[in-house]
Amino acid sequence: MDMVNKMVNKMRRQLTTRQRDILAFIESFILERGCGPTIREIGARLRIANPSAVFKHLASLERKGCLRRERGELRLAGRPYGTEGRMRVPLLGLVPAGSPQEAFDVSGESMDIPDWMVGRRRGNVFCIRVQGKSMIDAYIDDGDHVLLERTDTASSGEMIVARLADGSVTLKRLRREGGRTLLVPENPSFAPFEVDELQVVGRVVGVLRKY
Repeated sequence: MDMVNKMVNKMRRQLTTRQRDILAFIESFILERGCGPTIREIGARLRIANPSAVFKHLASLERKGCLRRERGELRLAGRPYGTEGRMRVPLLGLVPAGSPQEAFDVSGESMDIPDWMVGRRRGNVFCIRVQGKSMIDAYIDDGDHVLLERTDTASSGEMIVARLADGSVTLKRLRREGGRTLLVPENPSFAPFEVDELQVVGRVVGVLRKY
């Protein structure tokens, strides 16, 4: 890995300012969405009106060994984002599985996860790290990483990360019954609580654990 990093650093010293900006945008785009941007998305972000000018920059970056194409999609050469069967998703930080706490910290980090956990949700998922044991009976323990699909809607019975009216966030199971909205833990040591309003941040689609 040290050798790869040295090669990447050497390549970047040979780039123009515009090429470095394009490469940085492609990297951040892949980290956020799990796939490469289109020529038009690059042009819009970098304010390059002519798509052919973007294409020339990309071709130059490919010749210099910074980029490659995989099934027609842009990838960063020498980086793990395009490894077979895996993709990288953003890690947004801690979310309490206990009493709601202030909005989760954005870590700026990312995680490699298996493609099969994402499926058609590609580009629309993120990870959190769980703090607390209120969801232990749903096999989500303190320190686990939970994969979520970005959404602002959820059905009763789904596990979600919810942002409450005071800005705090929590991981719970959503229950709607008799006109009431409840956030329900999966641990008998914790009590459900009713909320008047909430914002759904994402729904749980998987759990990752290191032993």
